[in-house]
Amino acid sequence: MKHASRLSATAALAALGLAAGGGALAADLPAVITIAGPSQAASGYVMATGYGTVITKYTSIRKVVVQPFAGGEAWPSHMQAGNVNFGQHCAFKPVIEAYRGEGVFKNAGPMRNIRHVARGYGLAWGFHTVDSDVKRIADLKGKSVFYQPSHTDLENAVKIVLSDAGLTLNKDVKGLPFRSPQEAIQGLRTGRGGTMAYGAIPGLAELKRGKGVRTLPLSDATMDKIYESEPIWGKTVIKAGTGPTAPAEDTPTLQVQCGLAAGTQTSADTVYAVTKAIYDHLDEWKSVHPLARQWTLARALDIFVVPYHDGAVRFYKEKGVWTAQHEARQKALLAN
Repeated sequence: MKHASRLSATAALAALGLAAGGGALAADLPAVITIAGPSQAASGYVMATGYGTVITKYTSIRKVVVQPFAGGEAWPSHMQAGNVNFGQHCAFKPVIEAYRGEGVFKNAGPMRNIRHVARGYGLAWGFHTVDSDVKRIADLKGKSVFYQPSHTDLENAVKIVLSDAGLTLNKDVKGLPFRSPQEAIQGLRTGRGGTMAYGAIPGLAELKRGKGVRTLPLSDATMDKIYESEPIWGKTVIKAGTGPTAPAEDTPTLQVQCGLAAGTQTSADTVYAVTKAIYDHLDEWKSVHPLARQWTLARALDIFVVPYHDGAVRFYKEKGVWTAQHEARQKALLAN
């Protein structure tokens, strides 16, 4: 009888594990996971809390902690040290630089435990202006633009956009460096500068009401050059009357790609279970934010700049979306 009871208990535990983690026993998953995210007002933070609800519902993970960080440069060292399990970010370039030990991570050295999990969504990014004289990029000659030199991908995009209009940063256009978007928004509000190169964040909505902020349109040719320079960008169109700048007409602009990363210290079973919960139950959480509708399995592998986590690879193979090309890319990145 005791032997039979042990068998029954084992079978029950296995069944629970299959339901919660797609093959991982419930006992194999941690009770708590931590996700590094942006500030609490940001879209990424909202989405992380949203998919956190299905993680705790459909796995044996009982709590998801979303820990805000100042930006894409702030959390990789914590992932390297094993202090956070996942990273919800709009910062593929800092992820690349952290993995390789380049840019702001040069002194720290390569952080080889960082792995990709998914490309999640995109955030409209462009030149937002309160200057009534500025209708197109070429009109920025002799003007000032807030930009982030600490983000090399963003600075590169600014330079290419200006160059295509015959302008040079810090020659024809004065660059005003900023650390946080709130600093730039305050600068637009007080008149220290007239234009801001950044994502279409909620804080721009207040400027729209008070100063009439507008997003300047970008050409396909210019955006193609930026993608060719760094294939971590996308394109989008801000539909008339939508988003924080609510343009009068459809406005083509760049799209910053946002994704989910995980550390190798986080087990493959855990990453598999989290990825499965997110994608198998999209309909239950994607209403938390308009941009969450972009999370689809078809786009999960769109950006492949660092190796994918073994747990995510297992899920994508199970779904039949991991191809021979993906496998070759994975091996090449791991070999470098």
